[in-house]
Amino acid sequence: MHRSCVVCVLVVDFDVEKIMEGFTMGKKGMTNDIDKIREITGYEPGKAFIYDFNEDGRVRRECVETYGVDTPGEPVVYDMDSNNFHIFPNSMEITNEILQSEADLRLKVYNYFIQYCNNNKETFDVIKYDPDNPDKWTKLQMSKEENYKNKMIIVEIKGEKTGEGCGKINGKNKVMRGLYKYLPFYYNGKIYNINFMRFYIDKDNKVNCIFKQIQFDRTNRRNVNEDGICYPKTYQNHVNKLDKLIQDNKGKNFCYNPPVAYDDIEGIVKEFVKFVKKCEKYDTK
Repeated sequence: MHRSCVVCVLVVDFDVEKIMEGFTMGKKGMTNDIDKIREITGYEPGKAFIYDFNEDGRVRRECVETYGVDTPGEPVVYDMDSNNFHIFPNSMEITNEILQSEADLRLKVYNYFIQYCNNNKETFDVIKYDPDNPDKWTKLQMSKEENYKNKMIIVEIKGEKTGEGCGKINGKNKVMRGLYKYLPFYYNGKIYNINFMRFYIDKDNKVNCIFKQIQFDRTNRRNVNEDGICYPKTYQNHVNKLDKLIQDNKGKNFCYNPPVAYDDIEGIVKEFVKFVKKCEKYDTK
């Protein structure tokens, strides 16, 4: 049985300008001040790592010089509005390699997700959202409407540099060079994200980021850390731990480290479908 994707033409009754006004008032900005970050969150910025394999095929986790932490830089390490950390390499050469890797994988995962849902009736009815309307809050509100119940809303992507999560360089992310690419999915009033990097908190209460590793998250708000930092306290895969994670975080935002390789496109999509299905199953109990 085949499913067909429907291109959604946005028609909403919300006063978007009024909604967004509440989010733009009183912006706090960003900071690299470690004492301030520790005071606000209880955590400190840590290191940037690159996950890869050496010539012998063994896993290596290379620590690289981190922008704004190991070196001076523009205040971007911690966003006091979203509570998100930005831990990334200082080297432009390393950054550019990551950028291309993320962009390529993001587009392939997007295309395979649609194909997989079209060909498997036990997955999702997919609705493509008009990319010319970029407002995240509107899509989240849409997913709560009865007309879109049990519909997976995704932003249509036509290339590596299009759609939400493409890392388009503008405004505050100019210094971050377009890193932190992800794929957002809006479903039943929640946002499910596929992230192409993995954040975690170490034993010293430092927030670190590993590029070229996959992380999923589920949030009821616009940003996963909006109600408090919810990065996991391990960089390792959550093998056989998904059910407990969901039960422990029912109704809360949380992150999940799926047991899947960075370049395993089919595996990423299948694990993500399982992740969303299980979250929804527990939410209805």
